[in-house]
Order: sequence, then C-alpha cells, then structure tokens
Amino acid sequence: MVDNSSSLSLLTVLKPGGSSHTGAEPKPAKTIDQMIDLMTERGLTVTDEAQLRRMLFDCNYYRLSGYFRPFQVNPAAGDNRYRPGTRDVDFLIPYEMDEELRNIILKGTAKVELALRSRFAYLLASDGGAYTYMDPESYQAVRNKRGELLRDNLLRNMDKWMGMSNEVCIRHYRRSGRPVPVWAAVETFPFDTLSRMISLHADAKVLRELYRSVGLRTSLRTSSEVVHAMVYLRNLCSHHARLWHREMVIPSPMTRDMKAAFPDVAYGEKSAASSLLALMYLVEHIEDGNEYSKEIQRFLNIDEEYAAGIATALHWE
Repeated sequence: MVDNSSSLSLLTVLKPGGSSHTGAEPKPAKTIDQMIDLMTERGLTVTDEAQLRRMLFDCNYYRLSGYFRPFQVNPAAGDNRYRPGTRDVDFLIPYEMDEELRNIILKGTAKVELALRSRFAYLLASDGGAYTYMDPESYQAVRNKRGELLRDNLLRNMDKWMGMSNEVCIRHYRRSGRPVPVWAAVETFPFDTLSRMISLHADAKVLRELYRSVGLRTSLRTSSEVVHAMVYLRNLCSHHARLWHREMVIPSPMTRDMKAAFPDVAYGEKSAASSLLALMYLVEHIEDGNEYSKEIQRFLNIDEEYAAGIATALHWE
C-alpha cells in the first residue's frame, strides 16, 4: 500500500525532449496528489485511484506519459487534454501488458544471441579464424561519417571486454600468456559488440553460413540489419521501454521468407511488430519449432487493442 504517497515529492517532470539546462525556469516537483489532480483536470476518468497511485509511485509519471499520448487531443502541439471518455485503465492495461511482452521477448532474444555467439565462433574457428579475430585485417575497412574506421572502435571494445572479464577460462589464458581463442573471447562480449563483430567481419563465407543457419537467406547487409534490430529490441526490453505504439528507431527489415512464414501477422512501418515478427522467425529456425512464435501470438490475441498498438507506430514530436 502507498498510503503516504500524497506527501511524496517526485523528481521534476519534464516534457519529452525537455532539458534542465536551457536557462528556463525548471518545473517544480509534483506530489502524487498533484499529478492525479492534473490528469483529472485534463479530462481523465479515474476508475481506481489506489491503483493509479501505486502505478505513479512505482512506475514514474514520465515513463507512464508515453502511454497517455494515444488518448490525448494533440500532444505534438502541446494539447495534453484527454479525449472524452478516457479512463485510467485505457493506458494502465497496455502498460502492464508491455511488461509481460518484454519478458517473452527477452527469452527469444537470448536464444538468438546465444545461437549467434556459439555458431559464429564455431564457423570462424572451423575456417581457420580461431586466433585472427583481433587482427584488423579480419574486418572490413568501413568508415563512419567522421572518417573513422569502425573496426578500430570494435577492436578497442573487444579488448576492453576481455580485459574486464573475470571468467575462469579468460583468467587462465591471461596468466599463461596464451592467446584467447575466439570461442572463449565471444563469451565476454555483450550482444551489441558481438553484432558489430559479425557485421564488420571480412569472411563472407562464414557470414553466409551463419545467417543461413538462422534462416536468413538474403544479402549480408540485410542480414546484418536484422541482427542489429534484435540488439535494439533486446536493449529496449532490458531497459523496460515502451513497446506499445512505439516508433522503432531501428526496425527490422522484412524479408520475403519472414512475410511468407507469418502471413497473418500485422505490422506497420517502424512498429514493434515488425521486429517481433523477425524475432519469431529467427527463433523458429534456431529451435526448429514454432512453440515460441505461438506463445507470442497467443499473448497478442488476449487484447485486440493492445495488439493493434504493437502493430502501429505513432509519432508525437
């Protein structure tokens, strides 16, 4: 219970994109009572004040505000009034369903990450690359907009993660002075570093075998973009980010095979559903079964409006 929440003052609430360094007078912190008063003044019907209080205390008004937007008149223009008939449950239900979906997604992205990690190391080692993964020549000489070689930053990150590792096998190699084989090294890398290692690698033969093993029968570039989208999706879920009506910064490309595998799955441009469909496709090929995709589809079938929000990206800026 949060009986004393009305006296609690939370952090300053800023508008999305706002900053406390603009020179403008910062907004004063609001109590939960003041937050609820503001929401009701804007036209919200509160059906369960105790539940709303708990959500504001535990989940943060700023985090919840992303779920308000579909129910507000014109948030892009600063009109945050609620549309007539809007109730607190209208946004609390998708908030709670997002929490459940994120947990399901993290199970799937873990399978993709571990499979890519293991299969890439195996294929690279089998192709004679067990000890060449720290050689700059093993990676493409791609430059960013500033003219910097992406592989240089990659190699620094790889060296950093191996240096920070306290895994027994890594400590053993460190003490003995022996080079670390790729199958041990990849276990120290986070998913984003592994993704960049794969996308920049110069061994096209290994990459084609790797991508085909997870069902990606398209160009190396498109396959790399699919994996990058999985990293982004995993990171969103790891940081408890909103998926409902989210405009994905890094959406997954949709290959013909993905569309053919799930012809009944609706997805809009830049929606979370596009990356979700790609995840279902990858896990099916990794597991050689459809239990995971069925789990996601069963979940989305629980609430038609929530599923529509996952399939539709909205932009409020």
